[in-house]
Amino acid sequence: MTKSASMIGVDVGGTKTHLAVVAPDGTRHDTIVASASWRHGAMFADPQNLARLAALLTAAGPRTTTVIGLHDLDTPAQQRIADAALGALVPGRLRVVNDAELLGPAAGLTTCLRLIVGTGAIALGTTADGGTLVADGHGALLADHGSAPALVREAVRAGLRLADAAGPDAALADPVVALLCAAYAVPAPADLAVEVSHDDPYAWGRHAPLIFQALESGSRIARTVVEEAAGVLAGNVAALRRRGALGDVVVGAGGVLTAQRVLQDLLAERLEPGVTLRVLTEAPVEGALALAAR
Repeated sequence: MTKSASMIGVDVGGTKTHLAVVAPDGTRHDTIVASASWRHGAMFADPQNLARLAALLTAAGPRTTTVIGLHDLDTPAQQRIADAALGALVPGRLRVVNDAELLGPAAGLTTCLRLIVGTGAIALGTTADGGTLVADGHGALLADHGSAPALVREAVRAGLRLADAAGPDAALADPVVALLCAAYAVPAPADLAVEVSHDDPYAWGRHAPLIFQALESGSRIARTVVEEAAGVLAGNVAALRRRGALGDVVVGAGGVLTAQRVLQDLLAERLEPGVTLRVLTEAPVEGALALAAR
């Protein structure tokens, strides 16, 4: 990585961390590493996570400005922690924002709503006075509706309800239950419940592609889960607008949303009239660089 860097943009996602370094002469160097290579558990669960992130950035060399979009930065208290910890360790001017804040600048928009649906799920909007409004982003165990872990969570719950109502064989007849049981190497929904309960909630997301595979195979459970997820995501956007968020374009990103056209279509259908979905084709780190250039 160049040692004459004057500007660094960083997108810290749930799965990967993307650093883009722009030197004074305009040359650029990009590095992508697995977030798990430096982050242990949730971002704010381990006090050393931010120190390890700072070390990663320090290795990029001197700079004048760094902008970081940080996954899991969801509350004012977390903002204060991130600002203090990273500000003490990262030289030069520094701005730390939720990773969803990168989407508008990455898309070249100054006014829009932002939606990330990947390892987590969060919607953000900006009010006329510059305030930030947030919906969801409450984590894989309880919420993050539409995210990879949440899709698996809801499919398992629906499978268990079907097993209770009609018996284990009826549940296994649905492709999504069969696929998830196979993925966890268990024979029945009750065993699936045990294995999923013992698994890390964010690790559930590794099986999210099975939800869409099952949907294509005619799974009623998968269809219901994905449709309900699209409804919640659209509802979060509508709620932000009711609360004063500006814009009628939703810039969407995150591995689940960008990879699954069926979710894009279902979400677009459920947005309020006049509100459109634009799935980000640029890397979110472009938004960090755009903010740094300002």
